[in-house]
Amino acid sequence: MSTTTGDMPAGAVTDTTAGRWAPLGTVGSVVDSRLRVLQEGLLANTASSAATLARLRRAAGKPAGSAPDIWQVTLSEQFVPAGSGDAPTAAETAAHVAMTLYAVHQQSAKGRMHQRGYGLGRSARLLRTHLASPDSETDPVRRRFQAIGTADSLDELVHHARGLVQQFRSAAIPLDYGLFADQLARWHHEAGAGRVRLQWGREFYRTGARDDGPPGAGSTTTT
Repeated sequence: MSTTTGDMPAGAVTDTTAGRWAPLGTVGSVVDSRLRVLQEGLLANTASSAATLARLRRAAGKPAGSAPDIWQVTLSEQFVPAGSGDAPTAAETAAHVAMTLYAVHQQSAKGRMHQRGYGLGRSARLLRTHLASPDSETDPVRRRFQAIGTADSLDELVHHARGLVQQFRSAAIPLDYGLFADQLARWHHEAGAGRVRLQWGREFYRTGARDDGPPGAGSTTTT
């Protein structure tokens, strides 16, 4: 499936920071590419992009593959390895979750809420700084973030992630939805889930963090 659809403006969006961040995997690359095109259409106030965002937002919280009106946006032959059964694959589920949560995040936002380099842990840390949350066990941002890390099921993880995303939207803090999609795809596997949790924790607690520059509210810089 092409990375553009009839509901999105044609043409690739130039990535001015290519090489700055670690390469994305298969699902993350597709999600990143499609969201970049959708995002530019939204910032250009195109009606078709706004309609696509609304359809994605309505599908948030629903199972992957259950909303036919977003199949053109969220499905890809790259997400279905040979021998896959009828159930949604890990990649299909990851793409669905990432793109529908992006739609929740981008609603009414003036800037780009999908930006490379803003991992879940980093964005949560920036939110805590923005809210001046106390560095304690009663910190509500930390509690929600830890609930994501200890989630026993994808449904539980997505529930807590959606609450965090809504707070990101209020604070104009972006998230790297391509990276998030890759991480969700890996989360399906027990060994991968542990690595994803560790990566989120390192970002939140700044273990090896390269920078902590706050995003500009309403920023229009392509990243």
